[in-house]
Amino acid sequence: MANDNGSDHAAFMTSGGVEGRELAPGFEVRTYLSTDQDSPSLNSGSATVMPGGGLPYHRHPTGELIICVVGQADVYVEGRRYRLDPHDAIHVPAGVAHGLRNDTADPAIMHTVFPTGTPERDFVEDAWGVEDRTETDASVPESLVVFTRSAVVPLGDLADVLSLTDPLDTTRDVAARIVRMAPGAVLDLAAEDRDQSLFLAVGAAVCEVGEQRFDMTSFCDTVCIRRGQSRRLRNAGTEPAAVIIAEGR
Repeated sequence: MANDNGSDHAAFMTSGGVEGRELAPGFEVRTYLSTDQDSPSLNSGSATVMPGGGLPYHRHPTGELIICVVGQADVYVEGRRYRLDPHDAIHVPAGVAHGLRNDTADPAIMHTVFPTGTPERDFVEDAWGVEDRTETDASVPESLVVFTRSAVVPLGDLADVLSLTDPLDTTRDVAARIVRMAPGAVLDLAAEDRDQSLFLAVGAAVCEVGEQRFDMTSFCDTVCIRRGQSRRLRNAGTEPAAVIIAEGR
C-alpha cells in the first residue's frame, strides 16, 4: 500500500491500558493522544464513569466530542440532559457548560476527542434546572447523534461506516465516524489533510501505515494517523471489529 506521508512525524499507537487519573469521584480519565505524546492538534482519550460518579459542570475553550462506547451515561448541557447509549455521540461547542453523570448500576466508558493536544477545563457552578431531551435542533448549541438513527453506508461486502457527527454541519470543530468490519474485511483509506485518531471500540483490528503495522488488540488501543498518510484497516480475527475515526477541524 502506498504511503503518501505529508507529515514529518510517524504514526504511532498508544495502548488502551495506560494508567488513568481521577478527575472527580467515580470519574477516571485516560489519555491516548495529546501534545505530550507528539499530537499537538488532537487529544483522544476515554473516561470511565462508575455508578454514581460523574464530572461536574465545566467549560473548554474548544469543542469536545463525547462518544459512549460502553454502558449508559447522562450528559448535561446547561440543564439539558441526554442519555447516551453505546455509540451515541454529542458535540459540545467551546464555552458551553456541560457535565456528565452515571446514574445506572453499571460502569460506563466514554471516548472523548478535542481538536487540540492540550485541552483546558474550567469548572463552573450548576445554575440550571434539568430538562430531559432525546434530540437536538437549531435552538441549542450542542449536537446529538443517536447511533441507531445514523445512516449506514456500506464499504464493500464486509464493512460499513456510520457518522457520529453531523456530516453537513461544518461549524463543528471535531468530526467522527465508526467503521464496522466483519472478519476478513480489508479497507484501504485515503490520506486526509488532518491528523486522525483511530480508537478500537470493538474486537481487534490491524492498522497498516506504509511499512508500519499496528496490532490493535486491546479495547481503547489508539493509533495516531498523520496528515497525508494513507492507511489500511483489516479484521484478521474471527469476531466483528469496530474502529472510531476522529479528527479536529
